[in-house]
Amino acid sequence: MTQSTPTLPAYRAGQQLATIVATGLVLAAALISRSALLDLPAIYDELYHLIPAMSWQDNGSYAILDGSYARASVFTRLVALGFDMAGERSATAARFWPSAVPGALLVALIFLWTRVVAGWAAACIAAVFLVLWPTGIEVSQYVRFYALQGLAFAIGALAIHTALGPDLAAWRRAALLALAAAALLLALHLQLITLVGVMAVGLWVALYHGPGWLRRHVWLRWATAAALLAIVLILASGLFGDTLRGLWATYRWQPWPAIPDPTFYHRDFRDTYPTFWPLFPLAALIALRVRPGPASFCLAIFGTCFVLQSFGGLKNVWYLYPAMPFFFVIWAMALAHVGPALFAYLREALRTITAPLGDRPWLTGIVVAGVLAGSAAFVVFANAAFVRATALIAGSDTSTLLGKRRWEWPEAETMTAHWIDDGAVIVTTEALLAVEFLGDYDIAFNRPHFSEMLYSLGPDTRPFTPDIRTGRPIAGQVGDLAPIIACAPVGIVLANAPWITSPDARSIARLAETAGANVSFDSRGGSALLGWRHAPDATLPACPDVPGLAGPSAATRLQSGETGPKRLVTR
Repeated sequence: MTQSTPTLPAYRAGQQLATIVATGLVLAAALISRSALLDLPAIYDELYHLIPAMSWQDNGSYAILDGSYARASVFTRLVALGFDMAGERSATAARFWPSAVPGALLVALIFLWTRVVAGWAAACIAAVFLVLWPTGIEVSQYVRFYALQGLAFAIGALAIHTALGPDLAAWRRAALLALAAAALLLALHLQLITLVGVMAVGLWVALYHGPGWLRRHVWLRWATAAALLAIVLILASGLFGDTLRGLWATYRWQPWPAIPDPTFYHRDFRDTYPTFWPLFPLAALIALRVRPGPASFCLAIFGTCFVLQSFGGLKNVWYLYPAMPFFFVIWAMALAHVGPALFAYLREALRTITAPLGDRPWLTGIVVAGVLAGSAAFVVFANAAFVRATALIAGSDTSTLLGKRRWEWPEAETMTAHWIDDGAVIVTTEALLAVEFLGDYDIAFNRPHFSEMLYSLGPDTRPFTPDIRTGRPIAGQVGDLAPIIACAPVGIVLANAPWITSPDARSIARLAETAGANVSFDSRGGSALLGWRHAPDATLPACPDVPGLAGPSAATRLQSGETGPKRLVTR
């Protein structure tokens, strides 16, 4: 009786089933690794979506007080949908569907694509990198649009790579390109920096496919020459000069204090992946040798994004989020290629070393496995990225997220109660925390945020111009507050606890004392308060024409119940 060999269709069906099961397991592992911090209090920037999402539920707007934050409105609606699905306005609901699920789907998508273009070994190695990617874990539990943008960009980029492959039916190619266009438009809606990734994909298409297309199609040579000539003429004419200058200004801009730092990303890779970053050029060469198509695609995306963002203005680790998976795939391709040879070398070397113990293949196998396991453990503990990922997965690092501290002001209402009863002018250095924990304020005092106003509205923007996000006036310099302190009988500055000992706090206290007011300080938990109070019989100058001060004050609105705290349900 002979054993039959599986037919080709049966083999393919088995491979497809294995791929589906493996992708599901990777998705589950990624989702588990991105769930330990879901119910923690909000980071400041998350409030730019959390508060508008509450407004969207209430009245279909993106309101924050009298302003509006409509940036990445699709994401804000997803946050509101998360609230609706959970039946409560909780941190977990805000993070799970809009961020954690897209973050986990990105891991599964990259695993699946790597499995198709580079094989099982490379896919499994890439999955390990991605599941233990600390920035990916944090971005996936951050109520901002970066996880969704990264997924949308990956879908668009991989759809283009697949659409340009060989032996593809025309309708499939068209469908993939339509999918790519939709996904990249979504990514662009969420984050303008998507343009850098689109440029990287375009560069790969031009360098990898362009030469062959030009050789095969004469008409394409003429079309390319005409397009280049048109670009030169348009640039020379200055027709889009304002648009290009605006894009350049956006590329180079950063909030106060503006400090050029082109080595930021290099230092981050050096410190978080000290084993893999110095050897990345070698890994790229190996990957290009064994998988030239997908490796060049990955290298074009990661390399272009890394270089262009290094010389841009704004820098943070999450800006490289869409490009990082391609860094991992390059390493996965390289390790999948050299791994078997390295294993064979170690086996032979250890066989020689253990020769005095006799011919025991099982012993050699155990020793080889032990050496490899020990080396893997050494790599894990020698690279800060894996150590941080372990802490994030375990939920043991909860005080910060992406380098930002989770400030909470639960004592703010109690601390400010008697000041509000006396009609104090409320100044705050943290506008959205004041909205979250207190419910309202009169004036924001924050120099980096005011520098954003200078960029958005122009260098002639005056202090106390209303911030379009909140509708409340904002100032950036201590001196700007001098007339307010002089004219307001009672006032407070509400801030994070460490601010109370800062130079700005001391300067404001001196301004109040110089104006004849009594100054007091209070600090409870994460919040601090600096208050001033003029004598009841003091003769005070008229207040300047500051938007909002002439009408009902924040204290009046809080006392009447017109405004109130916008808190989430958290751990």
